[in-house]
Amino acid sequence: MTLQHLLLKLGQKFLQQRASLGAIRRFLAQQDYPLAPPPDGRQTRLGVIQLEGRLYTHAIDYVEHIYQLVRQAVQEGAQLIIFPEDTGSYPLAGLIPQIERLTSSREAAPAQAVQEGKAPVLTLFRLLAPAARAIYQTTFSTLARSFRVHILAGSTIALERDGRVFKEAHLYSPEGKPLLSQRKTHLFPTEAIWGLSAGSRIQVAHTPVGTLAAPICMDHTYFEPIRIAWLLGAEIIIDPAADAARYNFWLQSRGVWGRVQESPAYGVHALMVGKILGVEFGGCSGVYAPLEMTPARDGILAQAHSGDKEEILIAQVDLEALRQYRHEHRPRFNLDLYRRYIPTIYLQVQGRAGGRRKR
Repeated sequence: MTLQHLLLKLGQKFLQQRASLGAIRRFLAQQDYPLAPPPDGRQTRLGVIQLEGRLYTHAIDYVEHIYQLVRQAVQEGAQLIIFPEDTGSYPLAGLIPQIERLTSSREAAPAQAVQEGKAPVLTLFRLLAPAARAIYQTTFSTLARSFRVHILAGSTIALERDGRVFKEAHLYSPEGKPLLSQRKTHLFPTEAIWGLSAGSRIQVAHTPVGTLAAPICMDHTYFEPIRIAWLLGAEIIIDPAADAARYNFWLQSRGVWGRVQESPAYGVHALMVGKILGVEFGGCSGVYAPLEMTPARDGILAQAHSGDKEEILIAQVDLEALRQYRHEHRPRFNLDLYRRYIPTIYLQVQGRAGGRRKR
């Protein structure tokens, strides 16, 4: 074992002790839990959490905040609660001593810092991953079971034994069981610079609140992940996101709003807002549908009131209406055309990107 590896293991153990899982369980056991309305399979009430990004130096403070948000959403009738990307990562980086100094923009911006060797962001993710994942799983599985509600818990850090780091979103059942683990398949350029790895599978979960998929943030900039989820039967396609930019409708509409026009489904955009580790996040969370299924024929069913403040967006989606719409608007695929061009086109792209073609 190298000295660097030993120091990483010691740091991970220190943060796991700071995670205080026993204290988290005791705190959650003492709370009250109104039960979510049981789903009927025809309509689903959504609770979309537009989460304020902030650092937590104590895990209990993080858990209490998450508990209060879930409780409020349940009290407003939510049967499926959705959190944004990085819910289980950046806020918990506050457990790392001096994290703000280590990532300070006075030394270098995160992407620039990696290029210059001044801030090993990937090492910080590896250091944080075991503690953050334990807090995330304990918190969300307990809340889902206690409130008897489905929760798409945004994303946390997945660390493989070989050192690769992924962003991974989890869906929990009302029994507290994981129903889906979706890794981000398309990295933001900064994430690629940091050294994160991309997933290679799109998953769906068949649940009483609908058939769900949750490609993460940048995945919705490309049509392929969403079309795959739709072809696999997804009825509610969730975009847990953390956009490092001020809200702009036209920039944001290139994602989930546009994707559900191509692949008819309900789209949910849950965004992180606020400023954390020197990065400003913004966006207006929303629930979207095919143009013809929205009152104003604009594809928008509901939107948050602001693009920079924490709030809970409640919206109802009609699964029966979506199924009828899909029946009446069946796709007309030209499979011969796709067979002719698609495999070759992607291999050409791989070759231009410096990859090796498969034989």
